[in-house]
Amino acid sequence: MAQNISAAPEQNIPFWRDERVLGVFAQIGFIIVVILGAKLLGTNFASNVNKLGESQFICRDGSFSYRCAYDFMGSEAGFDISDTALDYVNTDSYWYAFYMGLLNSLKVGLLGVILTTFVGLFVGIARLSSNWLVSKIALWYIELMRNTPLLLQLFFIYFGVLLALPLIQDASPVLGLPIFLTNRGLSIPAPKFMSAAAIWVAFLILGIIQFQVTWILLARQEEQTGRATNRWARGLIGFFIIVIAGWFISSSVSDTQGLLTSKASRIRDVGDIEKVMLNRTNLDYLDEIDTLSPEEVDAAALKICVLRDSASEPNLIRQIERIGAPYTVRRFDRPDQVTAAYVEGDCELFAASKAILAAERATLENPSAHLIVPVKESPIVWSVPRYDGTNIFGGSKLLPEFTALLIGLTIFYGATLAEIVRAGILSVSKGQSEAARALGLSESQRLRLVVLPQALKVIIPPLIGIFLSLMKDTSLGLAVGYPDMYQVTFTTMNQSGRAVQGILLLMVVYLTISLIFSIVLNWYNSRNVLVER
Repeated sequence: MAQNISAAPEQNIPFWRDERVLGVFAQIGFIIVVILGAKLLGTNFASNVNKLGESQFICRDGSFSYRCAYDFMGSEAGFDISDTALDYVNTDSYWYAFYMGLLNSLKVGLLGVILTTFVGLFVGIARLSSNWLVSKIALWYIELMRNTPLLLQLFFIYFGVLLALPLIQDASPVLGLPIFLTNRGLSIPAPKFMSAAAIWVAFLILGIIQFQVTWILLARQEEQTGRATNRWARGLIGFFIIVIAGWFISSSVSDTQGLLTSKASRIRDVGDIEKVMLNRTNLDYLDEIDTLSPEEVDAAALKICVLRDSASEPNLIRQIERIGAPYTVRRFDRPDQVTAAYVEGDCELFAASKAILAAERATLENPSAHLIVPVKESPIVWSVPRYDGTNIFGGSKLLPEFTALLIGLTIFYGATLAEIVRAGILSVSKGQSEAARALGLSESQRLRLVVLPQALKVIIPPLIGIFLSLMKDTSLGLAVGYPDMYQVTFTTMNQSGRAVQGILLLMVVYLTISLIFSIVLNWYNSRNVLVER
């Protein structure tokens, strides 16, 4: 006969052994420790501030207040920054100089994140290659990069590689391409955005929207009919039609570029340049320009003046080279300098925006004797680097300091990421790969469609730490002279004597960057987290 066994009466546990009570006491103790630690830090900070003196917190009216801690940042910086994303002069404020340093840190950090992702993914897959040589090269790269300090690698790349490149006087195109690699940096072609670019970007966005709508509609059609509709091809065809149409439309409606020239030049349109050149050279066709001596070509060449690094130069040069006319270019920093050269006869053509040309023509002695000739513009023109015997102009230049820091961060953290990628791929069961092969998938399809999507669930959590470390290690640019946020702040602290404010500003900015990266990557990780069933 079954017996009902009642539960034993709950024994009385002394509070000093009760886990619930101990947990509460532990939390209270932790809070007390935090409060005491904060108080200690606050007292120490106040003591150090008193030692520094009230001069650290002087307001504009001469009074003392902690609220005026950063008033000095509005003063003139007084130092140059060798590499900036925007225009900067040493008369700008400390705040603007810090902003330039922040942009430099973000530029090298974000590019480093992108390149590290590609390097880590490629090397991690190569590490598991069935090819013995490929696998061993990937292994040697990983072991070498992971077992040498990042700072040592930066010194080697900067002093042992980049500064050992040819001098600017010995510059020559790399592999015949418009690329120059010297000890002053890497010069590569770069796009220049004209005023028409805004209209074209609108068409570009419209093309992307069209692609998404087409993809969704065709996907529904496939579900209803069970037949493939070739979504990729149809979506891309519509996308390119819109983008190409937008290119021609934006080019035809934009009219902001021009040339300032005298009426005596007989140039009323860019096409008239060909006639002027034929008259100067006494040739029937400009294709015969090679028959002239170098001295005759130099004497007949158009003298063009432009503002340094302006988009007007590549926009005009592209059209002149299409005509085949010889030319020389002089570059100036300010419009008034170009106008002075134009008045003295050193320039036949002044290329710039029509607004600048109209303002400069009004300063001439006889404005009516000069014309502003319209120049057609495309939404985007390519600025190609050119070597003129003394320097390289045009294109985009990557300075050695930036290049060394970017390469160093990429190869160091790329090696670490490669091991994480390898571990993530190995975490996917072999049955998944065998099933993919049984379905007839190629090796690239197996990796792209089956293995990597599952491996990402393991790769992403440690990937967050790698990206955070990479962003913080951009401060090592100080070792090679890269003007990042840390170097600009360090210079500001030396000049102003405000070390406390500078360190606090750095801490807040680095903390903000880290939190943003953590939030974005953790959000993505939460969408790909492994779900147990």
